[in-house]
Amino acid sequence: MSKNAMSSGQARSIKLSGDRLRKHFYNQCTDSNGNIKKENLIGLNNQNLEGSYVLKSGKNWQFHLGSFLPYTKNWGVQFFNQGKIVKYQLESKDIFFDFRSETFLRTFMLKGHFFVVYDTTNWLIFDSQDIIDLMQDPSIVKWRILDSGRVKGDFYENGSKRTIFTLEYRAEIHKKQFVFGAHGGGAGEKLKYYLKEYLFYTSIPVAYEHWK
Repeated sequence: MSKNAMSSGQARSIKLSGDRLRKHFYNQCTDSNGNIKKENLIGLNNQNLEGSYVLKSGKNWQFHLGSFLPYTKNWGVQFFNQGKIVKYQLESKDIFFDFRSETFLRTFMLKGHFFVVYDTTNWLIFDSQDIIDLMQDPSIVKWRILDSGRVKGDFYENGSKRTIFTLEYRAEIHKKQFVFGAHGGGAGEKLKYYLKEYLFYTSIPVAYEHWK
């Protein structure tokens, strides 16, 4: 096992931690239907939408693991070296067009109307549409394909570049599927920085006094 690999015990611990956080947010910030309460959305552009949400925490965020059909079929995905190398028949510019599309982003990343981040002392609530608009700006987010077939999404700010997003194929026998996320090297934390830097959000103090 490489020194950066995650054990199954660590993965279970992180999942339990994430489940616990989701439970605390649900209890503190949502109504009887499980939607974010309207008073927690004040100041956001689309605060009158149903308060469905995705919640992320920790340093690395996985958005989707599994099938990426029909996109992978349209991209003409081909596997080499037992899946360790991925090639695409579609031109890269057309693949990048998909990554910027609202349909792709809402299907594989922003599945709720709002995006919630646990920020230690606060719940940060963003409007999903604002995040989509940000990711559709090619001067801020640029995509590239590595020789391995991994697709990387970079944020550009003041002439500097930071890699945030990765789509890659997990070639292990027990996986054999694509995964998309802000993962590796604390990419989730980096994405949180950019979201806070560019977008409006509401900040709700975490009610630790009610945690058991």
